Amino acid sequence: MMMKKVSIAAAVALLSVTHAPAFAQAKAPAAPALTEAQQTHAVQDFAILASAMRSDKVGDDVKSALMGCIYSNPLGKISTAIDKVSLDNPGKVDRKNADSVLGAMAAVCGYQPATTAAAPSAPAPKPQQGAPAGR
Repeated sequence: MMMKKVSIAAAVALLSVTHAPAFAQAKAPAAPALTEAQQTHAVQDFAILASAMRSDKVGDDVKSALMGCIYSNPLGKISTAIDKVSLDNPGKVDRKNADSVLGAMAAVCGYQPATTAAAPSAPAPKPQQGAPAGR
């Protein structure tokens, strides 16, 4: 039994020396420091994202778009895009309104609501006077 433990420990030690963990990557150049507004917006955006994922009022299609977005993009990139949408559309994205920010986040993440409003159909023709009904 002791031999098995030693063999496993030796294998783990050998693998850890020859193979770096998947998450250990070469150190990227230092990113510029966040401004106070960027940091505040990123924290706010993350809180809104987390709240939306727990909410039963947010549809699964929106949650799916948000999860795919946060999985594939850094939060900083998403937050910066929301800021850009806000600047490009004054009065439409209110950073003090979580629903407004969530809408902008969904849009930035590529969510497009399904259009369920079909063109109204023409009303059924009324039977003519004297014509037999049911034909």
